[in-house]
Amino acid sequence: MCAIFGIVGKYDPNEAKQAFDTLAHRGIDESRTIQKPRLFLGVHRLAITDIHTPSLQPIEEDGIFFLMNGEIYNYQAVAQQLDMAGQNDTRVAFSAYKKWGDAFVEHLRGMFAIAIIEKERVKLFRDPFGKKPLYYAQDNERVIFASELKAIFSLKPLRFDRDAILHYLSFQSPIAPHTFDKESRQAEAGSRVCIEVKTAALETKRYFSPLASPVVLDDETAAIEAIRKKLLESVALRMPSELACGALLSGGLDSSLIAAMASSHQKVSTFSIGYEGYAQYDERPYAAQVAAHIGSVHREISFGKEDFLQSIDEAIAILDEPLADPAMLPLYHLMKKIQTAGVKVVLTGDGSDELFLGYKPYQEYLDLEQAKALKYKNWLRNYFKSHYSDNKEWEWYKRIFEGSTLFRSSAEVFTDLQQNRLLRMNVRDNTSLKALAPYQEEFEASGRTSPADWYSFLDLKIQLGEVYLRKLDRMSMAHSVEARSPFLDQELIKAVFACDPQLRLRQMPKGWIKTIAKPYLPASIIERKKKGFSYPFMEWLQETGELQCIQRVQQKRKLFHEEKLQFLLKQGEQGMFKQHLFSLYMLCKWMEKNL
Repeated sequence: MCAIFGIVGKYDPNEAKQAFDTLAHRGIDESRTIQKPRLFLGVHRLAITDIHTPSLQPIEEDGIFFLMNGEIYNYQAVAQQLDMAGQNDTRVAFSAYKKWGDAFVEHLRGMFAIAIIEKERVKLFRDPFGKKPLYYAQDNERVIFASELKAIFSLKPLRFDRDAILHYLSFQSPIAPHTFDKESRQAEAGSRVCIEVKTAALETKRYFSPLASPVVLDDETAAIEAIRKKLLESVALRMPSELACGALLSGGLDSSLIAAMASSHQKVSTFSIGYEGYAQYDERPYAAQVAAHIGSVHREISFGKEDFLQSIDEAIAILDEPLADPAMLPLYHLMKKIQTAGVKVVLTGDGSDELFLGYKPYQEYLDLEQAKALKYKNWLRNYFKSHYSDNKEWEWYKRIFEGSTLFRSSAEVFTDLQQNRLLRMNVRDNTSLKALAPYQEEFEASGRTSPADWYSFLDLKIQLGEVYLRKLDRMSMAHSVEARSPFLDQELIKAVFACDPQLRLRQMPKGWIKTIAKPYLPASIIERKKKGFSYPFMEWLQETGELQCIQRVQQKRKLFHEEKLQFLLKQGEQGMFKQHLFSLYMLCKWMEKNL
């Protein structure tokens, strides 16, 4: 685990070094650079494996330069295929590239961002689900790539892309390859980017899609067993061999199952967070019950208003772009405490809800899909268009009756019409579908038609890839902690998408995971009602006057229609539109700092 950085083309050595140093928080154990004419490469290392062995990176061999951020969990199996012995995962990945060329990533099971430079051609590879970030910018003189945008902004000014606001308000984050900078791009998950430095020619090619798995499992017992085996294998592969293992433990089913499975390999340290005085949000009692059951070394962390305010300022400094997930702030605080406890690797339960249809709105969407067959829906379409409402249910019915895409990811916050009424920009209805168009095309090309496949696939791409995994990477790496997510293993996900989607719908919500969890967890944890993550972030923003940040930006930039903005602020005082207001707050907080 580390940070990678490079400039291919013209550069100033001092400026390049300063840019590289902005990423030092991602790898505190060792740093190494290569400097040549028209080439500056650097790696900051966080030592997780071979911790007593000096870093090999960047690798320079046979005219090829190789840099990797991440972990290859199956590197020993790949080494056997290559007849190698006694090598680390970076060396194995490099040897795999030399043998198989660009197809080498198809042999890797892990999380990674890889850069390869060969004859002034830059190739960038990102893992199948976007766990590790990778950004790039190019002009007529150079190509820059980096694990975080701040390194690129150290070399060139941010050129604010106002259109990125639309992606952000729709989905809580810009959608790859777009960023808030007109000149910088993010490599897409499961893709390869190839850039010719001298001609600036650029090509992007996707190498992985979960939809490519053939549907071969139509028996529920066989499906559960296949998934159980892959999950156990995934957890085992992610257990650190040289360091203690930690696990985030909310007390919910997913994180509890991962922690329990990990505990069968070694004694695990578990960490949970709660909110004093807000029992309705606090799940620490459930986490403590699980910790006692699995025998973990358990730590409870408290998160209060002062921690919240401190985390905002520190997280804004870490984030290069706005991110609208309020869970990032307690996660940032929790990762700080995990670092203090001396734990470098933690397991998480991310991905289970998306794969096993655990979110309650999935059933609501499925019910609404039936309305497509209504005989007189054209009349209803006209009725809804002439009777606008800000409620999400109104938007859902409108989409069904007009024949547009209903489900646009669980990350969706502002609808297009809500944005049009709020922003002093002309936002046409269904503008958000432009960001989703590549995923719709990929889905249609796969031949799949089931809503179960669409919901899972899109949430893997948007909710997880662009929001949750971005949050997890930035908040953990800010404290040099590596987070590993066993549910997001490509072999496990292939097994899930190999299941008949009708079986997946019948097990909703997460019936298969509940079955798999029975030998590991108490029934009270398995069967307890899912509680969506929340905490008193809006109360704290209102009590401390932090929301005035939105008004300050509005006075300076006139970004919003004043009447609609005041409506949202008033509604927020009544406990409504919390996620909408948090999205606006983080956008304005970021704009105050960066523009």
